[in-house]
Amino acid sequence: MKIRLKKVISMLLVLSLISAFLLPASAALGNSSGKAPLQFNSGGKFKIMMINDTQDTDFTNPNLLILINKALDKENPDLVVFDGDNVADLFIGANEKRVAKAIDNIIQPLVKRNIPFAVTFGNHDAETGVSNEKQMADFMSYSNCYANYTGAATPGVGTYNLPILSSDGKRTAFNVYMMDTHDKDANGGFDGVHTDQIAWYEQTSNALKSANGGEVVPSLLFQHIPVSEIYKLLKEVPPGTDGAIRNGTTWYKLNENLCTGTGVLLEAPCPNIENKGQYASWIKQGDIVGAFFGHDHVNSFMGTTEDGITMGYNGGSTFRAYGNGDQRSVRIFNISENDPAKYETHLDTYADLTNEHFSFYITDITSIRWLDIILTELYDVFKVLQTHNSKSVQSG
Repeated sequence: MKIRLKKVISMLLVLSLISAFLLPASAALGNSSGKAPLQFNSGGKFKIMMINDTQDTDFTNPNLLILINKALDKENPDLVVFDGDNVADLFIGANEKRVAKAIDNIIQPLVKRNIPFAVTFGNHDAETGVSNEKQMADFMSYSNCYANYTGAATPGVGTYNLPILSSDGKRTAFNVYMMDTHDKDANGGFDGVHTDQIAWYEQTSNALKSANGGEVVPSLLFQHIPVSEIYKLLKEVPPGTDGAIRNGTTWYKLNENLCTGTGVLLEAPCPNIENKGQYASWIKQGDIVGAFFGHDHVNSFMGTTEDGITMGYNGGSTFRAYGNGDQRSVRIFNISENDPAKYETHLDTYADLTNEHFSFYITDITSIRWLDIILTELYDVFKVLQTHNSKSVQSG
């Protein structure tokens, strides 16, 4: 009897050690929610839709819902990711009930179609006075929500990963990181991903790699506030250059040698102020095949830096805050199991989806880009006057 008991105890100890050793990989590879795993279809395809800066109240603008519904009908994605600023900051009378209703308004189109979704947060969400923890609980109350907030176990309310299984379900063929960029830093500037989140990312990345036979798992990363290295995709140009945007006294345009697609640069990117090394971590790990941001509503460009890191935006989806006229959009990612690093991505704009065309919506007047347009016009006038005066001096 004692011998048998010792054998049972020994076996339990061995199983405990094995479980402890496998825990990081298991946490990275699966979900404990009981939901069906996200998986490539039998044809080896998986589609993600990115929506960001919906930034609305419980009286949701009808045009936003039209954009979401028409995009869902056209694309029928396997997963929708909400990239932060999901509710409005200027939300008069906001309370838990009204914020929950604002959330419900943008999630119901997915509920009706039974489309899985994930969510992270931006700098405005908690400014309603309702915490991101409470908002995450609201999101996770939907059966089609795949967000995986585990409290103190993961740094940042909207920080987690979503493995995408191969079509045969035997391995993790792709991965999605959702990263919480918080609100403001200690100095009042835009915050970003913290060092403990970077450590979590690297641990998760390593666990996925280990479980994948030592090969990195290609991953898309979504977060609201961009990294400061987004400026690696831009080039400095002389003040007042046509189509340029301004950051302080420096003017920029897209570096056409690095940027691809039809997206645009219409305002100076507003990244995290303090660089904590997130971009360097991506280079070190080698698994990020694309990092995509919201936050800057009228930017929708993408490109690949000289370091080999692909980054980009979706233009904002909101009609309650400023945007780019009828070019408000969602971004689509078509991923192939055979070569997931070489995904196809494109924008679905409000104009394309509805065949309604307008260059200006009333809330666009709050965009800082108009100041740049005015300054560019003033530079043009100054150049004309300078040329005229020069000719007058020469003729005199």
